[in-house]
Amino acid sequence: MGNVWMIVADDLSASSVAGVARAFGREVDAFVFGPAARAEQVARCGVSSVTRFDAEAAPAEGFAKDFAHRALEERPAAVVLSDDATARVLAGFVAAELHAPVATSVVSIAFDGEKTTVEQMVAEDAGVQVLEATGPVVCVVADGCPDAEEAAPTAVQEGTLDSFASFGVVSNEAAGAGATGLATAERVVGVGLGIGAKENLAMVDELASALDAAVTCTLPLCDNYHWFEHSSVVGTSTQKISPRLYVACGVSGAPQHLAGVRGAKVIVAINNDPDAPIFRECAYGIVGDVTKVLPSLVEAIENA
Repeated sequence: MGNVWMIVADDLSASSVAGVARAFGREVDAFVFGPAARAEQVARCGVSSVTRFDAEAAPAEGFAKDFAHRALEERPAAVVLSDDATARVLAGFVAAELHAPVATSVVSIAFDGEKTTVEQMVAEDAGVQVLEATGPVVCVVADGCPDAEEAAPTAVQEGTLDSFASFGVVSNEAAGAGATGLATAERVVGVGLGIGAKENLAMVDELASALDAAVTCTLPLCDNYHWFEHSSVVGTSTQKISPRLYVACGVSGAPQHLAGVRGAKVIVAINNDPDAPIFRECAYGIVGDVTKVLPSLVEAIENA
């Protein structure tokens, strides 16, 4: 088997993916989809080669098949990626072409001849499961893995998608009212199950108005309660944001949601459970009933 491949299609997790990939003890070939700045970031992560593709002209589904054919020709020992939409599409085609198993929440991989051993987090990161496979593997890196140490930059090669894009983008439309706002908002207020009754969402809206912030939610409030559109959800399987301020209201801090907000510069958490995981991630924490804290917080902001 050959080198390790890493697929990078977002900015927040590039360094942690490189950190896991480099720990394999093999040379790492990076394939970056997106802007030049992203490729330059990866080039400083100690990889052997960097190939950048300007992926705006076509969706991943348009060029994934040919990318997978390249994987079949070069037979990488492993393909490592973060859990973002473009990388998932590419990794799925590669796994099918190589007949390779796919593992998620991976923290380490080791090679012994043709045998590959994979460690993945399970039970909401409370335990580690060890998997073994023969031949290439495709691994989605667990959120929060250590970043790669910075190294001398590697030259970035420009790849092209023109020759194998089977279809292109005709138009783009936001999936819902919150989709565009969340991506660009400098301040975001998040709401979780700890908000209690639906009528308490009015308090969240008041805080968001006082802060001139967008509003997001955890997945259960969308899928189970249908209080929000899917475009308002932030998390591992939806979208990731990187505002200057993120205020978590009644959010417990499940790994899936934290993966979507870890790019925030400052996280403020309000929760009545002092042992909630969100308090291990925030810069400022308030232990208390969110329905009692929010009115006081809004009043303080308006009177500041």
